[in-house]
Amino acid sequence: MQTVKSLARNSGFLFLNGVATNILSFFAMLYIARYLGPEDYGIFSFAFAFIYFFSFIPDMGVHQILVREAAKEPEKAGKLIGNGTIIKFSLSIIALSVALILITLINFPPSTKNALYIASIGLLISGTGAYGIIYEAKLRMEYSLMFNLASRVFLLVFIFLAVANHSTLNIFVFASVSATLVHNILMVLFSKKLVKVSFELDSSLIKQLLKEAIPIAVASVFTVVYFKIDVLMLSFLRGDAEVGFYSAAYRLTDALVFLPAAFTTSTFPLMSRYFKDSFDSFSFAYARTFKYLFAAGLLIAVLVTFASDKIILTFYGPEYQKSVIALQILIWATAITFISVLISSTCVSSGNQQIISKTSILAASLNVILNMVLIPSSGYVGAAVATVFSVLGSMIFGLFWIHKNLLHENPLKGAISPIIGAVVVSLVIVLLRSYTDILLLSVASIPIFIAVLYITGWIDSDDKIIFSNLFPAAHFDTKRS
Repeated sequence: MQTVKSLARNSGFLFLNGVATNILSFFAMLYIARYLGPEDYGIFSFAFAFIYFFSFIPDMGVHQILVREAAKEPEKAGKLIGNGTIIKFSLSIIALSVALILITLINFPPSTKNALYIASIGLLISGTGAYGIIYEAKLRMEYSLMFNLASRVFLLVFIFLAVANHSTLNIFVFASVSATLVHNILMVLFSKKLVKVSFELDSSLIKQLLKEAIPIAVASVFTVVYFKIDVLMLSFLRGDAEVGFYSAAYRLTDALVFLPAAFTTSTFPLMSRYFKDSFDSFSFAYARTFKYLFAAGLLIAVLVTFASDKIILTFYGPEYQKSVIALQILIWATAITFISVLISSTCVSSGNQQIISKTSILAASLNVILNMVLIPSSGYVGAAVATVFSVLGSMIFGLFWIHKNLLHENPLKGAISPIIGAVVVSLVIVLLRSYTDILLLSVASIPIFIAVLYITGWIDSDDKIIFSNLFPAAHFDTKRS
């Protein structure tokens, strides 16, 4: 069970990474949102959403291929990072150039244009992103935790100083870009402890990486459209204030995606090896990951739906009251994303990255069409609804493909118990929320949900064995019935 322990260690660091950096990032964005107000915060969000449309260019899908190859052949990691950096930095210059040309040509208001120019610097910084593969491939995410903490603390201190000095919008945009620079500098410096990077140009390797990455690059284009087209359309059709309301809710739900991302980032190198060496282990890892992510996503969606009003008012204040309904809708898109992240990881680790292109095209197409229909009449609420149905459509397609072509065991058979648990938790909250604080009631609902899973047999002997290896101090009855 050494693999399980390594996975647990890496997942633990990724979880701490996600918790710590998301908490720090949340408070940083909270200060920005409260200080700037819905309209200027809308401009801030629009600036990074616009630049995000060019973010696929510096990567072109190469990152996941680099991680996969480094996991399979660790001795080539230095060469992979070196050639990956050459690719990424060259592409980042192209991305920056295209972004600057469009920002100059499009007739944006001066305040928006200045924010866009500053935000675009982040495209150049992303050129060093290939160094991150070594920490993923070697399951050493404690380094990533350190880098993210340092960059988030830097951002938070920068923002505190900016607020204290009554700074303008552009200073806050610059703060976010600077935090990314701090992260990447640390990532490059500490890589020397794990690998010796070789910048010896290998044209055949570069061609191979780009060829393998094409399906992911195509997927990245449509993923960018899917994730950010709503913000751009809201800005153009409904104004910056609605972007601010929508972005406030989206920021909360997006922060939760670190949970499935942390787990699948840890399992990705292992699943890549399993697919090559042991298909049974690959199948088992997929089924168990689906099971855990489905239950976690469903519980989170139920709890946040009931607590949305308290969450928004507590963190953002009454000025963002309109964000409540957006949060209640978007949290269900996040729950679905828990499974979508697994679908993406499974397809790439098995060499079927072309499927990710198809799911991304489907999600982006649905999102654009639904946004065109719903945003003019319903604004940010329509954008939230469009997001839910878009990610739902792509998830269904991805699950169907995996079930038909890769893993014939139906993972949905483990969904009944979590659904029962969600219903029980919902009834408890509805009956008791008039008598106690909704946040305390939400915390108390977690053991109730787990109890339902245990009573219904959802936690089986395999789960007990896994948990007993993850937590040796705990005692589980691992006898099979």
